[in-house]
Amino acid sequence: MRAALAAAVLVALAATGCSASQEQASGPVEITLWHGQEDNSAKSIEKLVGQFNQSHPDIKVRTESGGATADGMLPKITAALTSDTYPDIAYLYGSWAPNIARNPKTADLSELVKDPAVGWTDFWANEREAVTVQGKVIGFPAVVDNMVVLYNKKLLAKAGVQAPGPDWTWDDFRSMAKRTTDPKAGVFGTTWAISGGEEAVWGLWPMVWQAGGDILSSDHKKAVFNSAAGQQALTLLRNMTIDDKSVYLDSSPAEKGQKLFESGRLGLFLSGPWVLPDLQAAKVDYGVARLPGTNGNHETVSGPDNWVVFQHDERRVKAAATFLGWLTSAQQQLVWMTDTGSLPIRESITKLPGYQHYLKKYPGIEVVSANLADAKRVRPATTRYPRVSSFMADAIAQTLLGRTDPKTALDQAAAKSDAALAVPGS
Repeated sequence: MRAALAAAVLVALAATGCSASQEQASGPVEITLWHGQEDNSAKSIEKLVGQFNQSHPDIKVRTESGGATADGMLPKITAALTSDTYPDIAYLYGSWAPNIARNPKTADLSELVKDPAVGWTDFWANEREAVTVQGKVIGFPAVVDNMVVLYNKKLLAKAGVQAPGPDWTWDDFRSMAKRTTDPKAGVFGTTWAISGGEEAVWGLWPMVWQAGGDILSSDHKKAVFNSAAGQQALTLLRNMTIDDKSVYLDSSPAEKGQKLFESGRLGLFLSGPWVLPDLQAAKVDYGVARLPGTNGNHETVSGPDNWVVFQHDERRVKAAATFLGWLTSAQQQLVWMTDTGSLPIRESITKLPGYQHYLKKYPGIEVVSANLADAKRVRPATTRYPRVSSFMADAIAQTLLGRTDPKTALDQAAAKSDAALAVPGS
């Protein structure tokens, strides 16, 4: 498979005039990867890159964090693309693809992925969609995930609360969080980010979708999240935070809420599979449940992320594609998944012998994997989404801090979003 993929890359790029003999004559190709990963994920990518460098002497991959976590990678890359300091590959959220695809320094791998050796159709459909903008394939799928609720079994039992069932509701969620909260012990029912990033926003979108609302109009020209569905969602969070006092407001960019859950001081935690290795290391007795539902709808949010390739010269684009073809192969992905708790990005991974070991290592991961069926929509594919998200994040923060009411906050965020969406080229 590895040899076939390398051959496919050479054929696909032959038209550019970059031949194998030319590359060999000029020595190993050096490329830079900005991964934006932390903790176990950073260790795993470093390990895999080391293995690739040993087995591919003609290519040298150099890894850097990019000077940012995944949450802060878009502004970092945007600034770097104005000069020659940008990397060959960067880890970017799928919702940012429209922003980055229009930059002429973003490579187009559309012809490469047509080759059967790449196994493009082995990736899930929503991943292929997330990495393709108006027919331009800008990289390879990196991660697919979805939001679930993690719960501390001991805290729930201590509070006399039964574990979430498959048909639980947001009213159940509120009740469980309130009953689990113990101010004297420093225990909260749940947490919500108010740090201004996407982590403050993406947990609210499923609540809006479940209630029949949406983020933007179908033509992406108007914000519609300030509908009755949006007000219902934000009002629930406001009531939990201000009335019940069951929500820990996390203003830390480092997301302190996860540390509270790891230390046994958080009952319910909206998150995803990426935190499972940390929970295992902290020896948390946790369970996993799908999101609470509204009228039987348990729709969640999924965040397919991408390894995006940037154009320096054809030799480096070819090397980047070769590396990503290797990194995203089923065998290497199973290593990444086992290290990080990430979900399979290829269907074929689930058929590998080691997949059963992966399932046993992460109790509850089968719930997260099955929950992909509840991920029915993606965040709007518009270059203005990051601005819309930032306006919404501020609306959430102002509401949960008690500085305004949900309707006023949402209406103001919608007005700002409409102004941003009206800018030509959005």
